[in-house]
Amino acid sequence: MSNGYKKVVHNLDAWLADDNNRSIEDLREELHEQGVDADAFLKRFGSVVRKGLQHQMKQQAEREQQAAAAAPRRLFGDLTTKTKVELERLFDGVRQGEFGVHLKNAALARCCNHTGHQLSETELRSWLEDISEAGNE
Repeated sequence: MSNGYKKVVHNLDAWLADDNNRSIEDLREELHEQGVDADAFLKRFGSVVRKGLQHQMKQQAEREQQAAAAAPRRLFGDLTTKTKVELERLFDGVRQGEFGVHLKNAALARCCNHTGHQLSETELRSWLEDISEAGNE
């Protein structure tokens, strides 16, 4: 940091510590008399703060993008929270082609050995997870 900015920081620190209720105009005038360009300092300070915040926001967005890319895509949402009725409705939608021909074919392939007995909630979840993975390919 150049000596000029060190002086500005020192004067700003002294100004912030001063509690004798002087007006802003008086303080600006005093800083000006001491060779400090308060407007330029505040402009630069605002720029540094803005850039710092932008940098932090960019880093946060990058972390969120990396987390989203690493997380498995779930076509049907979180299947562990769905009831059996919801799972059956989803599976029927897949078999009817509501999610596209590719997933309809994946459902047919996954369930080709189904003998017609009542499906358990666990089986439905497993089938839908497999079909969802086929949609990610």
